[in-house]
Amino acid sequence: MSAVGPHPANLRAARLRGALAVVSLGILIFSLHARSLGYGLFMDDHAHFQQLRECDWSLAGLTDACRLELVGGIAELWWMPEFTLRFFRPVAFGLMKLTYTLVDWNPAAMHAASLLWHWVVCALLLRLLRRLGASLALSWWVAALFALHPAHVATVQWIAVQSELMVTTFLLSATLCYARFRGWPESETSAEREIEVSAPAHQGFTEGRGTRGWAAASAAFFALALGCRENAIVYPLVILALEPFVTRRRGRPVVLLHVVFWGTALLYLAARWHFLEGAALPPRPYMIPPGAPDFLRYVADKTCYYLLGEFFAVPCVPIGGLPYFRARPLVFYGLALAVAALLVALCVRHRRRFPGLIGPVWLLGTMTPVLPAFESPHHLYLPGIGWAVCAMLVLRGMLGADAPQPTAGRSIRRPAVWAGTGLSLIVFGVATHFYGLALETGHRVERRVVEEVLAAPSGLHDGDTLYMANLPIIAHYLGPAVEQASGLRDLRVVPLTWAPRVLRVETPAELTWVDARTIDVRVAHDRFFAGSFGQLVAQATGRPSAIERDSPIRFAEFRVELMERDEQGIEMLRFTFDEPPTRPGSHLFWGSTRRWAAEVKPPKARDE
Repeated sequence: MSAVGPHPANLRAARLRGALAVVSLGILIFSLHARSLGYGLFMDDHAHFQQLRECDWSLAGLTDACRLELVGGIAELWWMPEFTLRFFRPVAFGLMKLTYTLVDWNPAAMHAASLLWHWVVCALLLRLLRRLGASLALSWWVAALFALHPAHVATVQWIAVQSELMVTTFLLSATLCYARFRGWPESETSAEREIEVSAPAHQGFTEGRGTRGWAAASAAFFALALGCRENAIVYPLVILALEPFVTRRRGRPVVLLHVVFWGTALLYLAARWHFLEGAALPPRPYMIPPGAPDFLRYVADKTCYYLLGEFFAVPCVPIGGLPYFRARPLVFYGLALAVAALLVALCVRHRRRFPGLIGPVWLLGTMTPVLPAFESPHHLYLPGIGWAVCAMLVLRGMLGADAPQPTAGRSIRRPAVWAGTGLSLIVFGVATHFYGLALETGHRVERRVVEEVLAAPSGLHDGDTLYMANLPIIAHYLGPAVEQASGLRDLRVVPLTWAPRVLRVETPAELTWVDARTIDVRVAHDRFFAGSFGQLVAQATGRPSAIERDSPIRFAEFRVELMERDEQGIEMLRFTFDEPPTRPGSHLFWGSTRRWAAEVKPPKARDE
């Protein structure tokens, strides 16, 4: 190839194709995720919204806003100890506060911002795949699969995890800058690649002026990522693991940049310790401590579960997902073993090619920090970049792009591979649509509970106490949600029971007034605190059950007694209040198969 460089017309055409690829990704994202624009706030969003409005712009103020008062502040649970999750994410919360301020605290605009962040991630992924040697067509298809991956629905459509989009954006940016600094080898030698660069592919990028700028930019993006989410802390290890496979040696500048990476990580940890006044690591059930006897089993199973979520689009369901698959070990571990075999095969096949290691290292490396934590679908987003690189390598192999010479049957295989990729994109799109319906259902349930509470015949006032029998766990943030919908303040929410299932009571249930201060609640077929909910409570309390028959629980202004239970769980509970739960300033709501939250009163009070 001539050293003169590509023809200007060819270069313009290549840039136009690249721009069209990015724009088409945006259209694809909007077509399937635009429904989120009408979702409003949901669960953690309510707490973040309120805390971001109240905090100032200082580092301490933004850090204080990074909290979730799950038990005690948001709702008072008699069966679990008070607990506040605290994070150190000042960059993410600063960007969220800035966005909220610019859009006049409009949740719809914040959802639009999430779509924009996702679009930027997909565009950067497209560029990374091109940098790793994939053609524009292959890079677009893989980036499109990532854009529509069903595992990413919650990350894209839920404002609360916008920090996951941010950390992925900044780490991808850091990686692309690092690639320019280090001259990562490019394996693509097609005419299309030669149009885009003026030097032979095997030479990488030329050395000279600007390399220090790329190094500084990489370090800066890493620092921003650390300020968005804790999982960025593993990035220096991920990059360091790739260094032995980079043939271009630079000596001191490379060592210096890695010293900056590690120094930045240490400064972050020191700042986190200072502002959170310690490690601030959450206890069970939010995180399994390393010293726990089941720690290794949990981490191993979480790894399998997340790999299934990445490669088979298995729904990652908090509380119930992992126990469900543990009960089906042949399917669970069999599919996980198949994924592990694929990753090993990729490493072996591409052992002499630099891109072959990036996918598995990124996938498993960025997954590691969240493995001891409570399983959640947004944990799959950042590791999904590694999945995308693996998918690119698999498709390249199937297309025969890695073969030194065209092989027999390639002309037939290539259309079949592209057709299969297109079909996969359709399947992902359909799955994303239905996964989105599940998230939309959660929004609807929370909204319905809020609407019924606000329609209470007795009317709500500032500082009122709401006793909720059979509150759907999806409406755990009822207090902040009602306050934001009504303008009320200082509401106190006390769930007497969670609904036996995530969304609502689905089997017959009854509330019986023993007297004006005592109620019995009973459920048929289902059981209170059974199954995954029971395991959650057991881990949080250290007790085998939320309550035992011979030990009534005293909580604030009432006492809880177990009246009936069987081998499946608790069937009936009795609540005895010091004062009537329907006294002035207090309201009792009952959830059943017919109503989300109906205000109830003793029979005598109803007659009056």
